[in-house]
Amino acid sequence: MTRDEIISAGAERLIAAHREGRAIPVPREIPLAEEADAYAIQERVSATLGTHAGWKLGGIVRGETPRYSRLFAERNQASPGSVRRRNHYVVFLEPELAVVLGEDIPAREAPYTLAEIATRVDGLHAAIELVDSRFDAWPEVPPLWQLADGLSHGGFVLGSGIAPGALDQMVDAEYRLTLDGREALAGRGGHPGGDPAALLVEAVNARIARDGEGFAAGEVITTGTFDGVVEMLAGQRARLVFAGIGEASLRLTP
Repeated sequence: MTRDEIISAGAERLIAAHREGRAIPVPREIPLAEEADAYAIQERVSATLGTHAGWKLGGIVRGETPRYSRLFAERNQASPGSVRRRNHYVVFLEPELAVVLGEDIPAREAPYTLAEIATRVDGLHAAIELVDSRFDAWPEVPPLWQLADGLSHGGFVLGSGIAPGALDQMVDAEYRLTLDGREALAGRGGHPGGDPAALLVEAVNARIARDGEGFAAGEVITTGTFDGVVEMLAGQRARLVFAGIGEASLRLTP
């Protein structure tokens, strides 16, 4: 298959899965082997999903540049959020910190520094990302197909927050995620990618270098899970608290 055929075929499979509301097998007959092709599939799919509202980081491995995918206004909620279990193949939650941009970050040749990005951030917020997948083998999905599938994005809840200052409070942030009042995930710092503020800078510069496009005021960028994922069942209520930063909550109805 040519590169164009790989991108077209991959995008068609994922768009159909979204429209039909069903999980599909990983299309192993499509030889997806390049990160650039996975991003190209992701972009074609995202063009059909709704209004672009920001970015998520995911597939984070310490020492590697974070991967990114779109957030959509139609899947974003302000806390308290509510979603239906029937609309998702799987529902897992990730405790995250997200920033809301108060100013544009224009594309340019020179990489941005943390200090330059921090001055453009309007707020630092607690956030819950809802993980879902278009693949029935999830989580055993090849990384490039996860990237093509928007890094397994299913939804997003933006909680309360603070004026961020230098963003130096992200690295050692203390968090607690409960389901129906019972602790599910908790800790202080220990983000698998290191300092979320540094990941934010890397992702901003990587996307500008790759796509030649900047970021717009009002966009949300969420910086990846602090402690893996936890499954949420229909009928449960989740509450995430980042000490000194903010909190978010989510209800999962049948």
